[in-house]
Order: sequence, then C-alpha cells, then structure tokens
Amino acid sequence: MIPIPELQTLPSRLARLCLDVERFCRDGLKMADGKSWLLAVSGGADSTALLFIMVLLAPRHNWRLHVATVDHQLRPESAEDTAFVARLCQDWRIPCRILTADVARLARQDGLGTEEAARLARYALLEQARLACGATAILLGHHRSDVAEDQLLRFLRGTGWPALGGMRAEDAERHLLRPLLRTDNRALKELLHHCGILWREDSSNADTRYTRNRLRHTVLPLLRQENPRLEEACLHLWELAGIDGDYWQQELERHLARTPWQEASGSITLPRALLRGAHAALRLRLYHRAVARLARLSGGQARSATLLALDQAWQDGRGGTTFQLPGNIMAHLKGGSIRFYVENRQSAQKN
Repeated sequence: MIPIPELQTLPSRLARLCLDVERFCRDGLKMADGKSWLLAVSGGADSTALLFIMVLLAPRHNWRLHVATVDHQLRPESAEDTAFVARLCQDWRIPCRILTADVARLARQDGLGTEEAARLARYALLEQARLACGATAILLGHHRSDVAEDQLLRFLRGTGWPALGGMRAEDAERHLLRPLLRTDNRALKELLHHCGILWREDSSNADTRYTRNRLRHTVLPLLRQENPRLEEACLHLWELAGIDGDYWQQELERHLARTPWQEASGSITLPRALLRGAHAALRLRLYHRAVARLARLSGGQARSATLLALDQAWQDGRGGTTFQLPGNIMAHLKGGSIRFYVENRQSAQKN
C-alpha cells in the first residue's frame, strides 16, 4: 500500500507544484468546495499524478473523488493497466469504475480511424460514469506539453483562431476540466518518483503510425532545439487565445440576443439580418459556432479555409452555393442567409 503524504512533508518545489494546481483549480477552473469530481485515470504518469495531487488537495476542499479507467481493448496489456488503477484506488479508498470499449469494432462499424473511435468511445463512457456517480465534471490529466502538441495538430488541420490556441482548460458543454494544463509533465514525474508511486507505460505512445506520436517524437524535439522554452511560448499563445475566445463569446451572445439564429433539429440558419453589416471576424465566428454546435451530432470540425471560402461566397452574393464540411455538415447560401445542416438528416430539405 502506498501511503499518502502530507503536503507539508513534500520538498518545497513539489509542494509548490501541488499548490499551483490548487490555485488553478480555484481561480482558473472555479472548482467549488464540497463538490464531487470524476477523474479519468489511465494508469499513465500524467493521470496518475493528477489522481495523487487531487488526493492531496481533496481534504482541504471537502472534495469527493471518483475514478473511471477505460480499457480500449487495443493492447494485450490493457486489462493490466485498468487493474493497476483499480488497486491504486483501493489503496487510497477511492471508488473506481472500470469501463470497457471494443474500439476496433467501433472503428470498423463507424468507418473511423482507431484514434478517433477511441476518443469518442472514451468520452461517451466517461460522461455516463459522471452521471452515474453524480460528479460535477470529469478531470483529465492533460499538461503543458499536451498544449504544444494540440496546437501543432490544429495548425496542421487548418484550424482557425482562436481555436488554434489549443485545448481549453474548461469545456463546460462536455463537463471536462484540465487541472494540470499549466503544469510541466517532468515535474509531475518527479513528484511521483519522490513519493514512490509507479505508473504504467502505454506502448502505443511510441507507435509513430499515429500523427500525434510522430509530432511528439520527431517534430517537437526539433522545435525545442530552436526554442528550449517552446512549451512556455505555446502556453502564452494558449492564454491569448483564451482571452480572445472569451471576448468573442460575449460579442456573439450580444449579436445573437439582438438577431437570433434559427435552430431546428440538425440545422442552424444564420439570417441575412444577422450577417449584414457584421465584420468578417464576427461572421467567421458565427459560422464556426454553428458548425461546432452541429458537430455534437456529427463529429465534424470547421476548417478555416472552408469558412473563408464560404464567407467570400456570401460577400459575392452567390446564392445557391453549397459547401461541405467534415462530419457531413453542409452550408447552403440562399437569399443572403446561410443554412448549416447535417446532410444525413436534412439533405432532402437543403433547397
């Protein structure tokens, strides 16, 4: 059994690490005292460190912790990983749910890549577990290096600003929080080493067939040679994107309160009165917001090149033009308005 130390017994640098996470939980994520949280723990170093830090902090805030671990059934050792998490939770007297998903079957069934199928299955299972245990949100172990990876992935996919800033610390719509997003992953491993806490290594993290792994093991090391403080620079970009995102969220709410869009099952129409007279920056964010809302049904994402082409078509008055976005989301121009819809639900009505 691994004992849980007191914060004051840790070396000062490691105690500060935990207190910095606590400050971000309180001030950045607004995690109130007395709430329940579901921690997504894979057994890897990052999520194990998240679990350990939250165990240290929970008594200070009367937080009730629950753990869920997902077996994607993609590796022979995956059942051992979930068993490791279950034992750790048993030692620390934290309720643990083991969730399973046949990701290979889901990928074939839905025509998805393995990574995408795993991600969709994992978040669906975690949300079910959150509801079952009554947790306020799901806590994830993403850290500062994950921000840099995510920004680079988004750049390669043609994502526009401010989403180019990377994953959000809080995703209220999906009930996700990332308490470690400002934290150096090397410091997290140092904390685990000091306290004698082991973790599991996921062999698939070294598989360069996956885009994220190729970036992690080849591109990012080269970028760090050019800028050894790469993660810090990426975090600044993340912070600026968050500030811009908050501002535009308020602007969108203000404009939509004055001239609402029209929403039906599987479709959103931006009326001519909403778009007319708006700056291109506002129009593009309206397009992105409409696509993001429909993406909950389809899994699609807005690409900046397509949205720019769509806006040019609107400016040119090219009614009758239709654009296709990922996830079977379509955008149809008519009479100065733009109607976004999921094709497999609304194709019969697109004109």
